[in-house]
Amino acid sequence: MAALDRLERLTDLVLVLLNARSPRTLEQIAAAVPGYPTSPGARRQAFERDKRILRDEGIPVVTEPIEGPEQYGYRIDPDVFYLPDLDLTVDEQAALHLAVAGVSLGDPSGRDALAKLGASGVADARPVAQMDAPRALVELFDAVRSQAEVRFTYHARARAVAPASLQFRAGRWYLVGWERASDALRTYRVDRIESLGPSGPPGSGVVPERDAARDAALDPWRDDGEAEHVQVRVDAVEGPRVVAEVGERAVRDRASDGSVLLDLGVSSFQLLRSWVLGLLDHAEVVGPPEARAAIVSWLREIAAPRSPAAAGAPAERGEEGSDVGSVMRAAPASRSQGARASARLRRLLALVALLAEAGEASIAELAGRFDMAPEEVVHELELAACCGVPPYSPDTLLEIVVTGAKVQAFLPKELARPRRLTPAEGLALAAAARTILSVPGADADGALARALQKLETVIGDHRRLVVRIDAAPLLEEARALAVGGVQAEMVYHSASTDETTERVVEPLDVVSLDGHWYLDAYCHRAQGVRRFRLDRIRELRPLGTPVTARPALRSGAEAFVPGPGAQAVTVQLDGDARWVADSVPVLDVRQGPGSAVEVTLAVGGRAWLERLLLQAGPRARVVAPPDLEGVGREAASRLLRTRYAPAAHPEAKGVSMKMHEER
Repeated sequence: MAALDRLERLTDLVLVLLNARSPRTLEQIAAAVPGYPTSPGARRQAFERDKRILRDEGIPVVTEPIEGPEQYGYRIDPDVFYLPDLDLTVDEQAALHLAVAGVSLGDPSGRDALAKLGASGVADARPVAQMDAPRALVELFDAVRSQAEVRFTYHARARAVAPASLQFRAGRWYLVGWERASDALRTYRVDRIESLGPSGPPGSGVVPERDAARDAALDPWRDDGEAEHVQVRVDAVEGPRVVAEVGERAVRDRASDGSVLLDLGVSSFQLLRSWVLGLLDHAEVVGPPEARAAIVSWLREIAAPRSPAAAGAPAERGEEGSDVGSVMRAAPASRSQGARASARLRRLLALVALLAEAGEASIAELAGRFDMAPEEVVHELELAACCGVPPYSPDTLLEIVVTGAKVQAFLPKELARPRRLTPAEGLALAAAARTILSVPGADADGALARALQKLETVIGDHRRLVVRIDAAPLLEEARALAVGGVQAEMVYHSASTDETTERVVEPLDVVSLDGHWYLDAYCHRAQGVRRFRLDRIRELRPLGTPVTARPALRSGAEAFVPGPGAQAVTVQLDGDARWVADSVPVLDVRQGPGSAVEVTLAVGGRAWLERLLLQAGPRARVVAPPDLEGVGREAASRLLRTRYAPAAHPEAKGVSMKMHEER
């Protein structure tokens, strides 16, 4: 006999537990649901895997104590399984629809959520904003929503935290919460959280009232812990942009040459070092002496001659490092199979709900709506027609009939009720709505804000999810030019080449990606569509000339899309430089010698590559092409000569700091 499709077992399990008037033991479940192993141990393992899939899908399998040898029984509470009536108006549904279409978190959860809310499908649209979602984000969102304590490893220390909020700022997600060990409000970058364990029960992570209304500093170099002060001098080229980024409160002095001296509260020197070196020759740490010495030591390590064999030395995992296995290894087969079964179950339940409401539909309509091949629709619905409750007689099965190009269903109207949102779907809706509402000029009291308020019954207090997309300089001017179709003259400082140029552009669109605003425009100088970061535009002057063409826009998914002049560069990464493989768009990843990994990058300019190598450190080196092998060493040597030559810096006098390398 052929093995039972796991989707059929999962669907039967849902129907059996949903129709159970009292908790069912595992023995009763195995007798009612075909496909479970006969061995008690294997049966328990299979059921636990199925139960985990259902809970991940937002299907609440309730465990209740009962009398008898098994002691526990299971059921699904219909009041929790189905979504309550949110009473969304037509304009509120439309506003949510547009928000999900305009904000991408990189997965289909937003579209799935809209389908549950009764939307007819999300039209393809160019995103207004793109926000990467770290792996831990969904679980943390659910913990914030239910005020459940979270436990994880961060900076090699175990933490127990009552989550206060999730915040998106400057392209990064942060968890703000009250840490029990330090009895203080702390900030944690979500993509640096390791070993996130199961959350505690709802209500176990309530933030003390004295901290509930407080905010935490979210500068890029501020991590959990007490801050100490570092002084950074930034020249006139990057000074205005940097001051707009860090705020006037950080400016300690302005020099006659246009440079600025910044005083920054720092708790993670590694993050500050990366930020400063990302400014190349335009910035230097001037004090305290220990901070400057740490930068000098880092640059000297990069500049030192090294043999090719050094790259394959045993690796030391650093704070920013990622296990090479996370890059090279595929997910375990059981996990990937579970993810596929979960996705199929989610889609099948949505199909059943639609058919229960509509009664019939064409196969082509269903295929288009659920992004499936027609033969896949037929296969899944024929499988669903075999599902039901014991004794699995015709009157207890799901009555679905596929004839030709049409599907007819005779299903209980109860199945037409939308299912409760999963944590991922709730996050997608909340993040999309909060993002659109954070865009300058959004209506804070309009239909989208009202819809978000109504969603609180299923996603929790929406104010615990904070999205801040700051208005960039020249944002309104760029929008007006793009909407009006007017050419402009632009003065632009390129991060790829570290050059300031003048060019004529034809503005096409303005988009927010990872917390920064960009202008997509046809550039006459480059003779193609290019993406320009708004905070790097120094001047934008309308020419009054209409745009001459509307060339196809580039994809909105990535902030950097290689231009036709980009060069493929292979970089070998080891030890605490391996974070590059997970943090920078790569063309290829493969195993290198020893514990190293090799990545191929599309490099648009030498300055961009210099930044990356200085930030990655001595365990990163270019291996191809040969003419770029010395880029990192040369850049480090140049900074040591020009910015970090031995000299006194009286502007940092009187400041002390305990400096340590976090490698």
